[in-house]
This record gives sequence, C-alpha cells and structure tokens, in this order.
Amino acid sequence: MPPVPPRLALCASAELLDGRYLKAPITFEGQREECLLIRFAGTAYAYINRCVHMPRRLDCEQPAVFDADGRHLRCSMHGIVYTPQTGTSLSALCEGKQLRALGVYEENGEVGLADFRVGASQG
Repeated sequence: MPPVPPRLALCASAELLDGRYLKAPITFEGQREECLLIRFAGTAYAYINRCVHMPRRLDCEQPAVFDADGRHLRCSMHGIVYTPQTGTSLSALCEGKQLRALGVYEENGEVGLADFRVGASQG
C-alpha cells in the first residue's frame, strides 16, 4: 500500500464557495509560501499563490483571483490567465506554463491539503 500524504485542514467545505478563494500560509518544500484554495464548478483546487510570469501573488494588485467572467484565474498585475482546473497559462506570454498545484482533499465537510511537500506554516 502506498504511503498516505499528511493532511492539513484549511476550512469547512461550506466556507469555500464556488468561484471564490481562500488563502493560507503554508510551508512548501521547506519554504514559506501562500496557498491559494479555490472552488471552480463545484471542485476544490489548490495552488501556490505565485504567477508564472513574475514571482507575485495572483491577487497582488486587486483582491481577486478570478477574471470578471469567473471562468479563469487571472494575475492582477499583468493579466496572465490560467485554467482553474489545471493552473495552465492560456496567455501567449507564458502559454503552457503551470501554477504549482497542491494535492487537495475534501471529505466530511472539510477541505484541505494532502501533499507530502506541504506542512503547516511555521510562524
């Protein structure tokens, strides 16, 4: 049986509404990072909150990560657009590059991370 990744609970399922996001400080591969937890079309996804174009948070200029139509993730600095389901850039400048995806679980009314690379933030 393969090893089971550790779990880090982030919120109640009811708190993560469709088309919305939550942020949480985490440790990713030993470094302090910010997790971006989103719900799109009923499914929860998580990414490191860092644009592939420049090392800036997607919401660094505006408090939003979805575009005006709610169909894509969008960096508020330069407008790089990503698919919510895979974190793949659709913008010509960074086409095909992907946000760093994190393993997500949702069960028993809880959403969180299930990823060997992730730990709780240390301060």
